[in-house]
Amino acid sequence: MTDQAAAGGVDDEPAITGPPIDLAPRRVPGIADYLADLAPEDPRPPSRQIAEQLRSAILSGRLQPDAKLPSQNQLSSRYGVARETVKTALRQLASESLIISRKGSGSFVRAQDVADSHSSRSVPKRFIAALEGLKEVHDEAASIIQAMPDSQQAFDCSTRLFGTLRELTRSTADLRAEAAVRVASENRDKDQ
Repeated sequence: MTDQAAAGGVDDEPAITGPPIDLAPRRVPGIADYLADLAPEDPRPPSRQIAEQLRSAILSGRLQPDAKLPSQNQLSSRYGVARETVKTALRQLASESLIISRKGSGSFVRAQDVADSHSSRSVPKRFIAALEGLKEVHDEAASIIQAMPDSQQAFDCSTRLFGTLRELTRSTADLRAEAAVRVASENRDKDQ
């Protein structure tokens, strides 16, 4: 380089001074930043731990409505678990109406409905506790079955669990139908 070029360039352009400009793209925080590792000492199954981490990110607002969650394969790799474990966690969040899964598109944080956010009815804490207890019992039974070395025994136990859950589903459908009749009756009485 000549003295003239070092002094400001051939065309008398001013030399650029100051700290160098960082032109590297900035990393935008993603969902992975909100997910901790699974805790091996946690007695809950991995699916429950994953669901809890995602639930926390959603309820805290770190994951906004309509945000796309990582794919099942990405979450499976992130946590080092089977894809079925991730599917169980996502089904749990879907049952809580926190996410929506769209076939072929992935899972998204569910937008809160206006009716949901302004509802004067709240779910009794006893019911939530009972439902959580039911989920824990199911997860524990599934964990026991998955750990069984005897495949025939695992099949027999999973068949028994399936039958019990099917009976609970039928009973729940009956309860839901009875509640729907009560709601319709109350609405009809209000209209008269």
